[in-house]
Amino acid sequence: MNFIELIRNTIAAFFRVRFFKYCFGGGISAIVDLSIFYTLNEIIGMYYIFSLICSFVVASGVNFFIQRKFTFKNNYAKKHKQLLVFTVLQAGGLAINASVTALQVEYFGVWPTFAKFCAIFVALIYNYFTSKYITFNLMK
Repeated sequence: MNFIELIRNTIAAFFRVRFFKYCFGGGISAIVDLSIFYTLNEIIGMYYIFSLICSFVVASGVNFFIQRKFTFKNNYAKKHKQLLVFTVLQAGGLAINASVTALQVEYFGVWPTFAKFCAIFVALIYNYFTSKYITFNLMK
C-alpha cells in the first residue's frame, strides 16, 4: 500500500459506520468526562489540571468498555493486558487534552470547562486511531 492509498483509506474510514459508533461511545465518555471535570473544577474548586486528570481517567475507563463491546466488538481473552495497552495509549490523549486545555485557559483566558470541551474534540482523532489500529486490532 502506497502513501496515497493509505491517506485515501484513512479518509474513507472516517465515513464508515465504525467511526460513528466510536463517536457515540465517545460522546457518552465525553459527558462523563465533562460532568466530573465541571464538578471538580467549578463546584469543588479543584485546580483545572487536577480536575482534568481525574475526569479523564474515569472517562477513559468508561470509554474502554464501551469501545471494546460496542464499537469494535472485541473479545480478546486477556482484557487486563488490553486495558493496559489502552491506558498507555490514552496517556497520549491525556497529554493532548491537557495541552489544548491549558493553552486555551492560560493564553486566551477561555473558561476551563469550555476549553476542556474543545480539547476533547482535538484528542478524538488520536484516540480513534490508536483504538482502531492498536488496542482493538492488534489484540484480537
